[in-house]
Amino acid sequence: MLRKFCQENHQNPGLKELLYNAKETKQKHKFSRSDLLIPMLMRQVPSSFSGRSVVVKIAAFKAARRLEVLGGNNRTGFPALAHAPLSFIHHSNLNPSNRLKLEMDGDELTEQETALYDRQIRVWGADAQRRLSKAHILVSGLKGTVAEFCKNIVLAGVGSLTLMDDRPVAEESLSGVSANFLIAPDQDVFSGKSLAELCCDSLKDFNPMVRVSVEKGDLSSFGGDFYNKFDVVVVSCCSLTAKKLINEKCRKLSKRVAFYSVDCRDSCGEIFVDLQNFTYSKKKVDETVECQLQYPSFEEAITVPWKSLPKRMSKLYFAMRVIEMFEEAEGRNPGQTSIEDLPKVLKLRKEALEEHSLNESLIPDSLLERLLEGTTEFPPVCAIIGGILGQEVIKAISGKGDPFKNFFFFDATDGKGVIEDISNLTT
Repeated sequence: MLRKFCQENHQNPGLKELLYNAKETKQKHKFSRSDLLIPMLMRQVPSSFSGRSVVVKIAAFKAARRLEVLGGNNRTGFPALAHAPLSFIHHSNLNPSNRLKLEMDGDELTEQETALYDRQIRVWGADAQRRLSKAHILVSGLKGTVAEFCKNIVLAGVGSLTLMDDRPVAEESLSGVSANFLIAPDQDVFSGKSLAELCCDSLKDFNPMVRVSVEKGDLSSFGGDFYNKFDVVVVSCCSLTAKKLINEKCRKLSKRVAFYSVDCRDSCGEIFVDLQNFTYSKKKVDETVECQLQYPSFEEAITVPWKSLPKRMSKLYFAMRVIEMFEEAEGRNPGQTSIEDLPKVLKLRKEALEEHSLNESLIPDSLLERLLEGTTEFPPVCAIIGGILGQEVIKAISGKGDPFKNFFFFDATDGKGVIEDISNLTT
């Protein structure tokens, strides 16, 4: 597919230069030429010609395939997300007027949907794909990890995706969103647009059958009627208070709305899951059985006494809580920290551990330093956590497979992904 794409556009001067650069780098470093060319195209094509949508789709497919290989060896035991269907790329065309524009208002999958998602239907079945096509997802806070998640679920074929992030993209703020591959490097395209608007434009190229839109405002200020329009709510870049409030609003609705919180700092990441009362199917030998899980809210989970938690609990859990408490006490936005804050954070750690009658060695100084100093995201970690989050949301929508309960932690220093069940043991 990549060869055909290059052949059809061989006269484009920008592409000629990219091909030459890829060849030179391949000979010097012994890399695959296509592996080098894809990121080059992703970064340069928007200013070269109008065929960006196909380049994005090819890159997404290759990235998803690499994530599948990586996921096969991870320690969580769950296959990583790799949903970019070949048929999607085959149906694409450089001419935007030839993009698929299909309606999905019926109760059953259309013939076009079946053809488009045939690879994943073989994995989880037509019923799961139908549920996906009817699901409405709300995402707030568009950093690199969330961009990976959005790409994954759009390729999977959800019904709609609504984005919320009013922060403007300016030159001085690029360092904070550098892991977000949905933002083109061309400074001219920003023109005062918000992060949500720019990401929306890019995500529409991935799958024209998914409705991607932007909602403005502060998510925590919206009422229950707004949340009731969605099946899943995913938040990032949220303060401790905002996470509690949004989660509580989801739980008060008459229908079940799945809530996810994701935070990635440097090479560490955390996912929190609240599916409330969740029923799902699970295969056991020759039969399929129904299982049920009861989830605590975010506030209930983080108020569980630390002394009652298992001794081998991930140290990242405790460190993230201390950082959250520090940002809350100082009135900081999430990630608005530096190494200069370490003395205050160490003091807060000491107070918190004394309150729970625990030793300070539970939260190493080195881990706190990493979380304070490395406020930006590490792109490879974004890909892993975004992929894991994507597959968990798909499990919640489809009702198939064992979901996480209720925290997931990943640290690139040891390469381990850990699931921790932190529930209020008194309820």
